[in-house]
Amino acid sequence: MMIALTCGFGVLLGGGMLMASRVIAALRLRAGSDKATVRTPLGEFRLEKAKDVGPGLPVYPAASLVLPGSEAAHVPLGDDRPQVIASTYHTNSSREFVVNWYLEHLSPEFARQDTGPKNLPPAFRDSRISDADIAFVGERGDQVRVVALALDDMGTRITLLRSYTKPSTPAPAQQSPSQ
Repeated sequence: MMIALTCGFGVLLGGGMLMASRVIAALRLRAGSDKATVRTPLGEFRLEKAKDVGPGLPVYPAASLVLPGSEAAHVPLGDDRPQVIASTYHTNSSREFVVNWYLEHLSPEFARQDTGPKNLPPAFRDSRISDADIAFVGERGDQVRVVALALDDMGTRITLLRSYTKPSTPAPAQQSPSQ
């Protein structure tokens, strides 16, 4: 009786280990230094730290990521519009402290635009940047990046945006009608 019970637990444990190895092999879990990518039949999922999410701009240290709500559903864009990657953060710090921090941590290519009408590229016309926000706009080649700082009820809302414009394709040469 004791031998049958031990053999049963051994078979159960072996089956569990076999199933676990099959699941890991099916998901093809790949671990990098601090990121992991999981490949499933439905698609790939990449796990990131909150500070690494979004357009790749520096994030104010005391800020926390604001997850989009259900109203932020993904709307497919037309082929003629550039893709905009955005992320929003919130901090309890005053906007002046956040502005000074970004002045120290952004490269010189970023131009500060204070409150008032903004001179933003057309890719950001649908973004939630108001005239009351302070924005830092940086352009390099076909890449445009924006850091927008808005006053919030409890501190400062930080919006980080990045856009790549698609290279324009030259128009086909028109042939003149032969006479």
